[in-house]
Amino acid sequence: MRWAAAAAVGSLALFAAVSVGQMAPAGAALWARPGAALGIAEDSLATAESHRRNAAANEAESTQTARNMRDAKEMADAVLAEAEAEAERLTKLAAQKRKDFEVAKAETVEDGEEATSGIQELEDDATAKDAELTSITTAYEATRAAYANSTAAIVTLGEELKTAKAASAAASAVHDKDLATATTAKQTADDLSKQAHALNAKTQADPKTGEVTAEEAKKRAEEVATAAGKAKAAEIVAARAEKKAADSADTVAHEELLVKTATEALDAEKTRNKRLAVASTQAEQDMIQQTHQTSLARVAAADAKSTAETGFYNSSSVRSEMEDAAKKAEEDASLAANVAATRAAEAKKAAVVAKAAEDSAAVAQSQLALAESEVKVEQFKIAAAKNLIEPDSVTA
Repeated sequence: MRWAAAAAVGSLALFAAVSVGQMAPAGAALWARPGAALGIAEDSLATAESHRRNAAANEAESTQTARNMRDAKEMADAVLAEAEAEAERLTKLAAQKRKDFEVAKAETVEDGEEATSGIQELEDDATAKDAELTSITTAYEATRAAYANSTAAIVTLGEELKTAKAASAAASAVHDKDLATATTAKQTADDLSKQAHALNAKTQADPKTGEVTAEEAKKRAEEVATAAGKAKAAEIVAARAEKKAADSADTVAHEELLVKTATEALDAEKTRNKRLAVASTQAEQDMIQQTHQTSLARVAAADAKSTAETGFYNSSSVRSEMEDAAKKAEEDASLAANVAATRAAEAKKAAVVAKAAEDSAAVAQSQLALAESEVKVEQFKIAAAKNLIEPDSVTA
């Protein structure tokens, strides 16, 4: 996926570069008319900025999806760890039961009765508790690691939110300045337009009109034309200022979206962190309690074995029961191993899905970078068009 993403971005970047290189010969007629070229370039910039906003939204969505898939992978890994621990516990239990059966079978009836009388249940209990302690300890370690990772993620997400807020504030300040400039330019244009219309009407209504010399008439017409030209130039300046204010408003909206996304991600992680904190505490308490119970069971089994004198069970019956218990334990261990294998396959699939989501997010980030480049290209076009227009304005 990453190679495919890199190839796609490279192709799009090459297309953008070629488009810029071909701009001059393909648009020769437009560059002969700088005003028309500026209009087309501004339209292209609007389209490019729309592409950039879409790419930014897609990048935010892909990043959130990748984060969700990563959480799903962590959950699958935790379930796998629990299944593997359970399989290990049952495997130990089955091995112990098989061992006990083989020992009982090899010994004489008297030795078998003495070894197993009154203590088999305690030994089984101690073995089961030891295996359960292994499972609980593994589960605690997995939960504690997830809690630590979540705590670290909160710090990272907090810094990202801080950065997003700073960028949003900076964008808002730029927009406020652009809006004030646009408002002033619009008022100036309106004032000059009114003045130009008033001068035109006044000049035409002047009783002297038609009676003055040709030289004076030309002078009065030039004054009207000058006022109209100033008004039109002010309208163009106001329109550009309003366009700039609209662009900065789009930037503010984009930065606010990033702040919203970062805030939601941080809130979600904090909520998850609280759940993990409770789970981590409970897991540690369970481990401590199981350690205590295992220790008691071991002591009880050892004491019972050391004080056992006679047995009340027929050796053949005991061996048969122990063999059945061993087979049952081996069946349980085999079933647990199959469950662990299934959980391993699920965890592997979750890892693949998470990896695909990360690659998709990488593609979206590359597309956003390309969209930013497209906007810069169009801005360079506008700058070039303005450079062609400004000398004409000076000549006029």
